[in-house]
Formats: sequence, structure tokens, C-alpha cells
Amino acid sequence: PCGVDLSTFRPIDMEDARKRLGLNGERVILCVGRVEPIKGLELLLNAAATMEDKDSLKVLMVGGDLAKDLEVKRLQGLARELGVEETIEFVGKEEQHLLPIYYNAADVCVVPSHYESFGLVALEAMACGTPVVASRVGGLSTLVQHGRTGYLMNGRCPEPLADSLEIILSSAPLQRSMGFAARRRAEDMGWERVAEQIETLYEDLVNDTGSTPEGD
Repeated sequence: PCGVDLSTFRPIDMEDARKRLGLNGERVILCVGRVEPIKGLELLLNAAATMEDKDSLKVLMVGGDLAKDLEVKRLQGLARELGVEETIEFVGKEEQHLLPIYYNAADVCVVPSHYESFGLVALEAMACGTPVVASRVGGLSTLVQHGRTGYLMNGRCPEPLADSLEIILSSAPLQRSMGFAARRRAEDMGWERVAEQIETLYEDLVNDTGSTPEGD
């Protein structure tokens, strides 16, 4: 699998992170990545529209070019249609070194993609100790441990996604326990550990073959 830089993506104080982003007591849902149809972001917008107490809810969408991306414009229009334009904040692109601040400021990170070969955003969030709610597709289905580090979603209905988010948002103990388990899961997938596993694999292959063919 891919790995994560555990020294960059690590838990920091949530309140400090929120102050840096100008957040004030909101329940924070985070979504990070390219803004493309395959990312399934309309599912998150529809889920947010069904959630209670939207005045205290903030959904941060980090990624995309706010001035040029047609998908951003489409989603902004959808947010207006759903009446959640004040809840959804389209942040646009951010530098890599700033992403840990967003992950740590969030109560939960959502990856609602139609498909992900691996799901690096989920791993980065987990390394920061943030629970993840993700589609049960591709690498996400093995990366996120359902009920332990977050929740995996089947299908594309907004109500189950909203329910999963409300469960995490409404329980600080659950959020802490999932965040702790998420960090532990990510520690097994740091780049140093992944490199060691790859090295071991090659050593095993060399030992299995015994010797290389003549001329190689």
C-alpha cells in the first residue's frame, strides 16, 4: 500500500487548529481532495441538507480551483438549491503543509468517492487522529475499519451518511476512541513501516529464487 508521513500528519490540539482556521464552536465535517464527479461530493451536500442543527454545522470542502473548476461551480449551485450554502464552505486548494491543521480541526473526515484505488486522504486524516466516514469502495474498504476507526458506507443514499456523521458528532467519547484507533491504524502504515515491508518482500523473493539465471 501507499504510506503516510507520520511526522507531518499527526495529532495536534484541536482547539489550536480551529483557532488558526477561524472556527468557533461549530461541528466540523471535512472533505479533502480533487473536486471531480468521481469524488461523489454531491452525496455529502445532500447528507448535510438532511442533518439537524445546521446552524452549528460547518462542512469544509478543501480542494479544487474556485475560479475555474466547473465541478466547483456545480456543487456551489447545488448547495444553494439545498439551502446549505451557509453550511458548506468551499475552501479551494491548500498547501500540503496546511492540511494537518484542517484534519485536526475536524470532528470527522468524509471520503464519499464512487471509487478510490487507495484513499490517501482517509489515511492522512486517520494519522491525525480523525475518524473517517468513507464509501465502501476500492482501497477504502480495507483502510477504514468499520465501527473502529470510522464507518464505511454501502450505496449512495444521503440519509445513512447523515446518520453515521450524527453518531460521531454527537458523542465525544466515541470520537476520541475512533480517533485513537485511527492513529494506531495509521502508525502501521507509516512510510518507514511500508518501506520495511517492501524490503522484506524483495528479500523473500530473492531467497525463494536462490540464484539469478545466467547472463542476468
